[in-house]
Amino acid sequence: MRRKKKIFIKYKKERVILSDILPFEIPVTFSNRQFYKFLLFCNIKIKEEKLIINKNKTVANQEIIKLLFGLAHDNNFNTNGEISFKDKTTIPFSYKIVHKENDFRELSIIHPKNQFLVVEFYNTYKDLILYYSNISSFSIRKPHRIAKYTYFKDSLHLERLAEISDEIIEEHDKEYDNLKTFFVYKKYSNIYKFYESYQYHQAEKKYNRLIKFDISKCFDSIYTHSVTWALFNKGIVKKHLNDIKQTFGDKFDTLMQNLNYNETNGIIIGPEFSRIFAELILQRIDADIKNGLEKENLYHKKDYEIFRYVDDYFIFYNDELNGELILTLMKLKLKEYKLYFNDSKKILYSKPIITEITIAKQKITELLDNSVKYELDESNTKGSNKNEPTKTKGDIFINSNGLIKKFKTILFELKVDYKDILNYTLSVIERKLRNIIKNYFKIIHEENTEKKFIKAILELLDFVFFIYAVSPRVNTTIKLSKILRLILDTLKLKNKFNYDFKHLVFKKIFDNIYFTLNKNKTIEHTQVETLYLLTILRELGKEYWLTESVLANYLGIKEDNGTYYSENELNYFTIVVSLFYMKDKVRFKKLREFILKKTVEKFKIEDYSTRIKKAELIFLLFDILAYDYIDITSIKREILKLYEIRSNAIQDQIVKAQKNWFSKWSDFEFGKELDYKLSQEVY
Repeated sequence: MRRKKKIFIKYKKERVILSDILPFEIPVTFSNRQFYKFLLFCNIKIKEEKLIINKNKTVANQEIIKLLFGLAHDNNFNTNGEISFKDKTTIPFSYKIVHKENDFRELSIIHPKNQFLVVEFYNTYKDLILYYSNISSFSIRKPHRIAKYTYFKDSLHLERLAEISDEIIEEHDKEYDNLKTFFVYKKYSNIYKFYESYQYHQAEKKYNRLIKFDISKCFDSIYTHSVTWALFNKGIVKKHLNDIKQTFGDKFDTLMQNLNYNETNGIIIGPEFSRIFAELILQRIDADIKNGLEKENLYHKKDYEIFRYVDDYFIFYNDELNGELILTLMKLKLKEYKLYFNDSKKILYSKPIITEITIAKQKITELLDNSVKYELDESNTKGSNKNEPTKTKGDIFINSNGLIKKFKTILFELKVDYKDILNYTLSVIERKLRNIIKNYFKIIHEENTEKKFIKAILELLDFVFFIYAVSPRVNTTIKLSKILRLILDTLKLKNKFNYDFKHLVFKKIFDNIYFTLNKNKTIEHTQVETLYLLTILRELGKEYWLTESVLANYLGIKEDNGTYYSENELNYFTIVVSLFYMKDKVRFKKLREFILKKTVEKFKIEDYSTRIKKAELIFLLFDILAYDYIDITSIKREILKLYEIRSNAIQDQIVKAQKNWFSKWSDFEFGKELDYKLSQEVY
């Protein structure tokens, strides 16, 4: 059985790099862990606009730091290990993920320089962040205290799968839920936990009506200066601009501008620190709404209750006129901060207050409970229908066609979108699958039983890939990956499964991934969603490698008379994940050479001042330097020269400094990396 172990976090300010910087929606091969380790290795600090290296002050490490932090080549360390650190403006790496049908959301990863500045900001202002995050009585997701503990699970050997306990969508204590971030959050780390909470049910009992809505393009609309308005009052800020300089609000405003190429309209989407920035503004708006309603003799928790989860609002009330007054005032208060009510997503419920999604979850759970089950009874039992076969021990009945029809019917009748229910459905399927595997290892392993087990897995895969293919998103791809990992790890157990049976399942997975990649070809923007599937394909083994032309087609790379070309720029994730997939395989030689050529071009088209500011190029630089599937020494030297590193000796030391930087080329274990990824899901 898996047991959680509780570990006290010895406070290291740099851990912000691991928890609050990156969007959740990134490839499983990418992380900040090696960057974090390097910061500790060199004990890097910032003091009075100087960056200081306190340990391991080799020439190579100094050059690495200059490259990582986008410091000009002629800006040198002094004998005390100090270097000027004044220019803080950089360009984030932005990429798109599917948000709605035919619509994308742009997420961003900030430059390593600004990542470290966020660390310093947290360290300096963590207490003020907590203070200003606890003004609103509406907010149900806000920083509450600094996390002190982390938890992990003992490793589980798959040979002991029979001992796995039920693992439905795991619910942990509140502290565990929120220790995936620098702060512990109050009260809910996931909006769906609010729906199932005592607090929500109490509001349902007390009030007859509920309005749900969100703020239209909240993060895109936030004006960075509005954080000082929220903290100090808009009128005071405009009247006393000079006095506001160097305050907490002004520092936060400046930080958000610097990491986003000096943009003031809109903040970057994805990182936790952006949600904190938005939270401080929305805290003030909440307080203004509450005060405004009190002037109208409407009191919170008496005449109404409002709950806000980031930018989603839930308004409970009884009197219809009061509801209209509340909405009107909310619109006015949001507008003062250049934020607007999203009318298209407003939904009104009357008693009994129950959402379509809640009903859909219940029906889907019942469907899967009835349709995905293992018969373990010792005695033979006749099916309830005379046409049903006699059930014996070891029987399992899954019919993908029937499941698909019933699933579609539930969504159609309740008018629920696939995207709103897929995560939940895949989580329930994973729990059911764990039960199936556990029960399988409890019974006698006869050939007929194994055949039924494999047939059930094939049917389940048909259903899973059908519902996934309708609306692939990063979260659902990760849930799918978790299911596939469980199947693959089970079937790879030594001497447990017939070779032909095992490869029937592998072939099914390959065919469905192949179909999905064909359907979701990379055109202008990389779809992180499907890049995950390339990583899964690697796990199937040598019999299931894509052909070079199929991979090129998926990446949006075309061929003319034996020569590859691309009408679109290849972005960082496309390059590193495709190189990771191709490894040193001879079959991909021509495509790999083309992608490496395009990689060098990405550096060459920018002038030096832009090259050191672009986060995408810094990530790409360090990953190419660590790439060792084949010898590309000449390419590494060429790129380093573009950054004014001309000494071959120094180049060699930089290249050998670490095996991995942001992408994990070596010692990659899909299961472990997926577990790490899942441990970071907080929103």
